Amino acid sequence: MVNTLPKIGFCGLGAMGGGMARNLAKVGFPVAGYDLYTPLVDKLVAVGGTAAASPAAAAANCDFMILMVVNDVQADSVLFTPETGAIAAMPKGSTVILCSTTPPSYLKKLRAHIDETRPDLKLLDCPVSGGSIRAAAGTLSIFSSGPEEDLDNAKVVLEAMAEPLYRIPGGISMGSVAKMLHQHQAATNIIMASEAMGLAAVAGLNTKDAYDAICKSIGRSWMFENRGPHMLANDYLTVHSAVSIILKDNTIVTTHAKSIGFPLVLENTAEQLYITGTHNGLTKEDDAGLVRLYMPTSSPDLVGNLTTSSVKEGKAGITIDTVIDLMAGVHLASTRECMAFAKFVDVDLSLLFDIVTKGAGASNMFDIAAPQIIKAGSFSLKTVKETPEVLANLKVAVQKATEIGQSVPMAAAALQQIYFDLRE
Repeated sequence: MVNTLPKIGFCGLGAMGGGMARNLAKVGFPVAGYDLYTPLVDKLVAVGGTAAASPAAAAANCDFMILMVVNDVQADSVLFTPETGAIAAMPKGSTVILCSTTPPSYLKKLRAHIDETRPDLKLLDCPVSGGSIRAAAGTLSIFSSGPEEDLDNAKVVLEAMAEPLYRIPGGISMGSVAKMLHQHQAATNIIMASEAMGLAAVAGLNTKDAYDAICKSIGRSWMFENRGPHMLANDYLTVHSAVSIILKDNTIVTTHAKSIGFPLVLENTAEQLYITGTHNGLTKEDDAGLVRLYMPTSSPDLVGNLTTSSVKEGKAGITIDTVIDLMAGVHLASTRECMAFAKFVDVDLSLLFDIVTKGAGASNMFDIAAPQIIKAGSFSLKTVKETPEVLANLKVAVQKATEIGQSVPMAAAALQQIYFDLRE
């Protein structure tokens, strides 16, 4: 029986890309894969894909050339390197699908670069979110943008990798803008998971009890649920997502905001903490390991060591509720910042709400506050009815952390931002 599915060239077979490519091969697409690390190519071949010796070889017979490389520099290398680059080898009228997370500005530069030699080629901006498990299952969130006709043509491929598949209005680069907004929430929530568990541990609380309670509370986030078990196990060398990755994504957000003159106090605070992690040698480790920034230097494994603690009320009267209050306050300030940023870059707020709540940037406070912001059409936290209580509780939580000498930079920044937002 003749295979009528489009032919796929795929470059970048790491944790995410490898799962995406293998999923495509398993569901019947002819996939030719390339990666510098041969064992990753072998994994694709084992499920029915074929090995390509270069990006050009992967692209030679493709209908769609999918890139899942680390950044824009790698994308340029894969596409344009003389003799081995994919662009020169692609068949007439075929399509480049960029799934990597890159700055929004890169997409227009890339389109112009392709037009210099191959204006016949199509380009789609389709960054993804969801992690390696969803990549392998074909259930990633994909934020697609580009010419409508080209998106329609690529639908069969994108749908095989996505659940949900978003089509972001506004043309090329808007997929990357939507991903950037999602990563605003992901980035603030990742570091906040470490800040919260750090406070629980330094206060002496049972960290397993704290984790379980927070997951059922107003302070819960998807990132906290996902990263918490790594902290409880003191396992940072099993890398699910490296510090370098979230730092790269965070920097895309802050750099774009600065280029258009929009203030992101929470996101910039998060960025500085990720940079601090790299200066402490954590760059290639799992980002849950950032919790060690909050630990005494003599006890870096304190979170995992306190899973059987009997303490219910720790130093300075800190309880699990104190930690929940800390998280709820930061997530409230971060929600307001993200929604205002989305409005500024012209992304529909209801669409953003759907993206975040179904993605890794989800949090209970975003679920509560974002709809009220949308309904009010105002980005002041005065429109969120929970703000006075959340603010009062956050103030107390920060004060208690200060009493025991525990740094909570995200919470302190959130407290000041909420005060600033409520000024008369």
